[in-house]
Amino acid sequence: MVPAVDQGNRARTCWSCGDYRDNSDTDGGADVPGRIVRAAAETPGEVSPVESTAAELRYRRGESLGPLDGVVISVKDIIAVEGMQWEAGSEVLRGNLAAADAAAVAALRRSGCVIVGKTSLDEFALTTTGPAVNPHDDRLTAGGSSCGSAVAVRSSMSFFDLATDTGGSTRIPAYRCGVTGLKPTRSLLSTDGVVPLAHSLDHLGLITRSARDCAIAFDSMLPGTPPERRTAFEPRNLRVGVPSNLHFYGPDAESGYHESIATLISAGMSRVEFDLPDLDILADIHKTILLAEMREFHGRRFGRSEHRYGPGLEEFLWNAQEITNAQYLEAQRRRDEMTAAISELFTSCDLLLLPTLLVDTPLAGQSVIDLGGAPTFATTAMVRLTSLFDHTGHPALTVSPHSSAHKNLAGVQLVAAHYDDMFLLDVAQFCGA
Repeated sequence: MVPAVDQGNRARTCWSCGDYRDNSDTDGGADVPGRIVRAAAETPGEVSPVESTAAELRYRRGESLGPLDGVVISVKDIIAVEGMQWEAGSEVLRGNLAAADAAAVAALRRSGCVIVGKTSLDEFALTTTGPAVNPHDDRLTAGGSSCGSAVAVRSSMSFFDLATDTGGSTRIPAYRCGVTGLKPTRSLLSTDGVVPLAHSLDHLGLITRSARDCAIAFDSMLPGTPPERRTAFEPRNLRVGVPSNLHFYGPDAESGYHESIATLISAGMSRVEFDLPDLDILADIHKTILLAEMREFHGRRFGRSEHRYGPGLEEFLWNAQEITNAQYLEAQRRRDEMTAAISELFTSCDLLLLPTLLVDTPLAGQSVIDLGGAPTFATTAMVRLTSLFDHTGHPALTVSPHSSAHKNLAGVQLVAAHYDDMFLLDVAQFCGA
């Protein structure tokens, strides 16, 4: 890791306005210099000279707090950072300041991280279509809801970003922006100090430049004694689960997936086919649980703040009033069945290999996607596969086809058994992610 002073110069982390202009010309930066990327939600100005100088002194004295000491990071503006805005991308919370750090933020500070700013997101992390600009093609969405997080890391505004994932919000923008996105095992990282979207689905996540960076950051964040780590693995002993019933809805989504399978097989891993759960049923479960739990949090606010929500969220909240307790309980029962089915796969597989998206990347601002002749809300279409592991709680990691560091795994999700997060990251590093 690089001391904060050096990072501050290299990353150009003077976030003087929310419309940060990226001028990256190195690998790991955006592909089009000078583009306005709209990654920042709050811009404190520059790396704290007190924090960065202290980190530099520790580094020179050999008294470093660890591999994250002095590392410049950003935090998604749905997570509390003491003294900074905490608005979750919504007018409803405009002007709200965090009185204390979220638990995960406090852990990162103890590791010596220097927080440079808050990153932009879709309102209350609900959708996957904005507001940050795709660093590769500004005609396309950057994904979401952690769009600002992925763009900030890709544009070298921060070394990594602390984000959230409720239906795919770290993995989708990581895929679209050319970085790595991790959704850990459910509850492994505390969500205390995070504005909830759906409490049983919300996960903290990380967006980093590589699987190696992700492993370092994640390991430093684990509370207490980390879960037992698998011993060094032999690729020829690994069994890779590949779904036999995938249906893609665009050629770009499918491109590279089969090559990724071939990469793992050529390394000596064995292929084990399995059937995915019915994704239409999953979509119904996701909608029911999401709406019911959104209603739980927003219900006491909706009456007096109705016209301050954006139109998309306001419509969702009106629809949420129609979900009955019986429907919510039935959705939870069916989710439990899906969780058991996915967990059972790991008796015959060591990891699963799936695409991140089944659809081609929507245009910026596109609200509807055609799924085999069925017009579908863009976010629903984009989370069709990623949301499965928010429900089951299994760790999932996406690597992007856009980065030269990810030559061997093109835009796929790797998924492991509960609490096998570090094993998942080890495999990704082995594959060159």
